[in-house]
Amino acid sequence: MKVVIQTTLNIEGNRGFRNGEFFIPDKEFKKDSNFAVAVVAYEWIQQQMNETGHRDTVIEKVTWNENNDITEIVKEIQPVLPEDNLPF
Repeated sequence: MKVVIQTTLNIEGNRGFRNGEFFIPDKEFKKDSNFAVAVVAYEWIQQQMNETGHRDTVIEKVTWNENNDITEIVKEIQPVLPEDNLPF
């Protein structure tokens, strides 16, 4: 499923709007469309933060296909870190 994701970020007082077209796997989209799109949006926001040198960034608004607001879902996503498999 192709969706258009729009982000409004406040980077150190400068508001920026971006939109992009992304492919969401049909299986994930049918399971929970908002969460599936939110994960892709979160990853895209991380890329945007990398481009700006990880300056102070506030996620103001995230929508997909203009009508679906997923801002709060994106803010709740936490990266999954691999467990440390240390021998001690």
